[in-house]
Amino acid sequence: MSEAVAPDPGSVRELLAATGDDPGELSLSRIPGGASREVYAVEAPGGARWALRRDPPGSQSFLPLRTEHGLLAAAARAGVPVPEPLAFEDEGGAFGTPGFLMRFVAGDSVAPRLLRKGGYATARERLPADLGAALARIHAVDPGGVEGIFVPDGDPALAACEMWEAELDRIGEPLPVVEAGLRRLRLSPPPPPASPALVHGDFRLGNFIVDGDGLAAVIDWELAHGGDPTEDIGWLTIRSWRFGNDDLPVCGIGDVEPFLVAYEEAGGTRPDPESLRWWEAMGNVKWAVICARQAKDHRDGTRPSHELASLGRRICEPEWDLLENLGGASSASRPGVPGGGL
Repeated sequence: MSEAVAPDPGSVRELLAATGDDPGELSLSRIPGGASREVYAVEAPGGARWALRRDPPGSQSFLPLRTEHGLLAAAARAGVPVPEPLAFEDEGGAFGTPGFLMRFVAGDSVAPRLLRKGGYATARERLPADLGAALARIHAVDPGGVEGIFVPDGDPALAACEMWEAELDRIGEPLPVVEAGLRRLRLSPPPPPASPALVHGDFRLGNFIVDGDGLAAVIDWELAHGGDPTEDIGWLTIRSWRFGNDDLPVCGIGDVEPFLVAYEEAGGTRPDPESLRWWEAMGNVKWAVICARQAKDHRDGTRPSHELASLGRRICEPEWDLLENLGGASSASRPGVPGGGL
């Protein structure tokens, strides 16, 4: 498969000019990161900046970009810090493939830099509380009010089992640990929420833009859906998102308790420890399947990529953590979140 052609700066300029303000000649540069979608920085001679997010040719994501564009607007209305969405284009439009333009948010999203650079010391102190408050606002959004968002008819936990089992079958790669985990999780689902909440689906370090003061924006909403809000917290606390700081369950930055306090103060409901443990185990299932899917896309030529190939080598990490979950350990175990088996 040939390498994707970058969006045409002239077409992007025409789109911006149609809104009433011609920015002049534009330059586009690819922002590294993101295994599923492309993001470009768009810059005008005067220093004005935007971000362009689009589907690469041949990509397949869980949420259409048109839905993601509308979702950003709904999240902004709820007080979630997000990049302001501006204009959406369908296939064959100004961006070549489906995509949307949004305001540029300054900061960094690369986990190793956020965890270790001295310039982010203040941000690291504030981030657990910032994330708790932002996630509570996300969960306050009615998913039924956003066109195109999938909301399961029944129990969100069992719907997650069915979804990731079906995705594993589609990939066709035998992953015995994941299959055993799914069987165990089906036998002990947590109580469903009274009503479905908007779930970000990929709320973790790498999908936050952080500046020197803390959280600047929540990005990458391509796994968003309606469901159990505890899913986002379980996903946030899996060991894969700590990048070596294993003793700090919230992004390798902090403990669970300050995060949960801020989540409650912003209107969220503290999750039941057993439910949180179940969703942490499901998070490890989900990450293992996503790694397998990305590796398959590389192997079959859908999207040849060294990054996707390397993700295939990471499957063993969430498998190991899943076995620990099933055996009675919880990597989110901290004060207020006791350990125990599933």
